[in-house]
Amino acid sequence: MAKKILVIDDSELITKLVRHHLVREGYQVLVAGDGPAGLKLAEEESPDLVMTDVLMPEMDGFEVTRRLRKAEATATIPIMIMTTMSSITDKQAGFEAGADDYITKPFEVAELSMRVQALLRRRGPVAAQDGTETGQVIAMFGLRGGAGCSSLAVNLAVGLSHLWGTPTTLFDMALPVGLCDVMLQMKPRYNLGDLARHNVNDIDEEVIKGYLALHDSGLQLLGGVVEPQEADLVSDNLVSFLLEHLRLFSRYVVVDTAHAFSPPVLAVLDSADRIVMPMTPDISSVRLAVSTLKVFEMLGYKPDEVEVVVNWTFSKSGISTERIEKAINRPVRMVIPYVPGRWSEAINMGKPVIEGEPDTPLVAMLEDMVWRLSTTDDTSKQPAKPTAMWKRVSKRLKHENG
Repeated sequence: MAKKILVIDDSELITKLVRHHLVREGYQVLVAGDGPAGLKLAEEESPDLVMTDVLMPEMDGFEVTRRLRKAEATATIPIMIMTTMSSITDKQAGFEAGADDYITKPFEVAELSMRVQALLRRRGPVAAQDGTETGQVIAMFGLRGGAGCSSLAVNLAVGLSHLWGTPTTLFDMALPVGLCDVMLQMKPRYNLGDLARHNVNDIDEEVIKGYLALHDSGLQLLGGVVEPQEADLVSDNLVSFLLEHLRLFSRYVVVDTAHAFSPPVLAVLDSADRIVMPMTPDISSVRLAVSTLKVFEMLGYKPDEVEVVVNWTFSKSGISTERIEKAINRPVRMVIPYVPGRWSEAINMGKPVIEGEPDTPLVAMLEDMVWRLSTTDDTSKQPAKPTAMWKRVSKRLKHENG
């Protein structure tokens, strides 16, 4: 279902131009010619975003914004003010009224599109219709390859499925080409590239489920793009839409991402409940980690939502965990040791490491990682039907705690 945007403006020309552009972008657009009509539509239609002019008859845009913020039904809807009033005082008045963004007329459609996408990404996920809790999104992200992002995403997703026995989805968003299917020895009939050819308006929950492939672990895979030229079809609007719906029928959604702050990746990061950032213990990886964490801070991601994993992918000496923690100014709670040939063997065989012999140190460490990345709701109580992995991890935790 397409995102719904309400445009409030008394200028027919402006509303026509904005509506034309947004419809072409795949949005559903509602139009109101004045403030009172806009407030009524906002209450009735619950749009995903409100765009309002300031200078209008009967009620100006600042008052519209204030009333939207006061009403319970519309208090959390993102609001963008669009006006010819461009002074700092005018902008301050808009933000004090409760606006989330402010764009000055005349504006470039590219800038309008970028700002709309940013506001929609930052709106919270849709809630389940029956009021039940939605699933958790865990994003695997790093600014360069070689740190094991895809391998860890696959093992985390498989581990969550084994640990809790609840619906888990692995979303391969590693553009331009995904590899999760290879690591799972799967050949999905459809993939993200196929899905991206559809108009968002034509996609619903049943369509999404039709694109998922079932793994032996019980995991569902939304396979990544196979043809690089199809990567450009994957928009941030599509990604946000897919995540909102995947988390409605998945307890966990693990997303493997591309190594860049592109719009589709930002859509994932904005939607994520947890972000896992693998890095290797070398100076270049540390530098990239510091830069990444600065961007996360600018984007408003909370430090406790980001987990840094140090992955020893080589046998040579590297930077100590203590030095890494000092450089990135945060603790490292997960360190994966180097085990010669184990990861490459698992990839070539299409069998995740976490499905190996459970008594080996590496498998036990990965199982513990899966536990730490699970929700507190899950880890705080014993499931009705404890899985074999749950029993192993629980036993280790009891032993560690005495």
